[in-house]
Amino acid sequence: MKALAAMLIVVGLGLVGCGEGGGNEAAPNPFLEDQSNLGKQDSQYMNPDGIEVEVDLEGDVDAPSYRKGDAPAVLGQFALTYLRKQGDFYLESLAEDASSGNRVEWRVDGTWLTAQQAEGVSDDKLVHFRIRGVNSVLLHGASDGVTEGKLFMAKVPKKPFSIMSDAGDKCADHDSHMELDQSVYWYMWNPERSGCKAELQQDLLITVSRMLPSGKVTYPEYDQLVADGKVTAVVLFGKIGDGDIDTDTGMYGLKEMASWLKEAKFTEIQNPPVGRRFSKKIVGVDLEIDLYSPRDFAGLSDMGNFDNFERALREHEIVTYDGHSMLGASDFWERPNYPDFYQIFLYGGCLGYEYYVAPILKGKGGWEKLDIMSSVVEVSVGANEFAGPFLAKLAWALEHGNSVSWRDMLIAVRKRVGDSTFGVSGVRENCYSPTGTLCGAEEEEPGTTDEKRFEVKPNLSIPDADEAGVTSTVEVPDDAFAARVTLELDITHTYVGDLRISLEHDGIETVVWDNAGSYGSGIVESFTLDDFAGKQVKGLWTLKVRDTWQADAGVLNKWALVLAFPSAE
Repeated sequence: MKALAAMLIVVGLGLVGCGEGGGNEAAPNPFLEDQSNLGKQDSQYMNPDGIEVEVDLEGDVDAPSYRKGDAPAVLGQFALTYLRKQGDFYLESLAEDASSGNRVEWRVDGTWLTAQQAEGVSDDKLVHFRIRGVNSVLLHGASDGVTEGKLFMAKVPKKPFSIMSDAGDKCADHDSHMELDQSVYWYMWNPERSGCKAELQQDLLITVSRMLPSGKVTYPEYDQLVADGKVTAVVLFGKIGDGDIDTDTGMYGLKEMASWLKEAKFTEIQNPPVGRRFSKKIVGVDLEIDLYSPRDFAGLSDMGNFDNFERALREHEIVTYDGHSMLGASDFWERPNYPDFYQIFLYGGCLGYEYYVAPILKGKGGWEKLDIMSSVVEVSVGANEFAGPFLAKLAWALEHGNSVSWRDMLIAVRKRVGDSTFGVSGVRENCYSPTGTLCGAEEEEPGTTDEKRFEVKPNLSIPDADEAGVTSTVEVPDDAFAARVTLELDITHTYVGDLRISLEHDGIETVVWDNAGSYGSGIVESFTLDDFAGKQVKGLWTLKVRDTWQADAGVLNKWALVLAFPSAE
């Protein structure tokens, strides 16, 4: 599975109950700021990124027979609210899994049965349940030392379907955007309020059932983004407030973004199909950004302008949406026919990870052509505060050999927003890197099936902030010409953006890593080196690894030279 974050779609949703963001004070223009990857100067403010895991939820329920099937997912929603209010544990929404036949299981007479298997069981035996494989994000201290089997707990009501009549408003936090009733009680749930006397079940158990990979440096699929010579974007500024649309925060956001683009020398194109269009050529690539106003699409309940919403998803490589998330109840992300090209959704609204990663993934049919950047908490900033720096960083990447990793993108956004609540899904298996594919060896060229591999394991510490770095050599005895030369690297380092790595042979030196990426566990990658194709391979090959910044250290564990020769046949 490709787990958590290209046509690019930037989506920013403001959940009912979230801050409206995007006030009327002028913000600095990110397109005019220096977007260089400046190492740790850009990231000292950051909190720990956290990790994504899969968990199983297990607990009891007391519910009417006709609601037993819904009860596990409903209690999962109460757990979602309880945990997110603790500030470091975020569950995906289970609202769409109320009747899951396989994910939900019931403990009956000592045996676990799936919901499908339990359909004929007397409902008085359906009192203990579990939900398997729920995606979760652990931030800050919650992620420290987590391994499979780690237990967490959440306080949830024993009788979720009568909580309003049983507890009144004593176990719920007030929200200025909605009135409390039974249907939204889970969203306002707070069993730790003074005066709350709701009957709680024994703590809902949450067990980490699967650790997901982390630490690999990956990139947006730039090659797919620019394949046609154009990267297209749309920003959907939805209606945020309750007043007049012309003075709405969404209108202000559109005007601010338009002014930023003009200051950054984008040209406004006349008479676009919808909204306003701006374009700028960057190193042979047209970066085109459309801006839709709240009149073009107001939000996830605006059926009258659904065609504009679908157009945004169907036609653009970058879509930014800023509006209400409807407590996850809108089906707008399930309705469109999604295109078959690579897309990135930047989803900066409230509980975007919990609510809308799943339906977007379903619409795209998998992670192969999809990355999603989303937030797990109630973000109070407007779309410009995350879309602006992202788009500005993208423009910088187009000018600098696509050397901006996903981690670099998150740094740019978090620097502007000021927290580490954004993460990206679907990128762990991305193939693109500025130095070659991350997805293993390329297909063999005709007649180049014979290979020789030369590996060394120097286990050398890389000196910190030392331009001399370390060197390691391989001696090739073959008097021959290689059709293809591949370098395999295995380096441990806590900040790979510090590293500059090159390979030298017979007077030719090629740089394979030039301060790319940022935080990570290291570099375990293969690089095809075109500079050496067709060259004589006999002699000494020298790998140089240099650490150009202070405060992070690493080790050159091992490396290998793989030479492909023309077949003898």
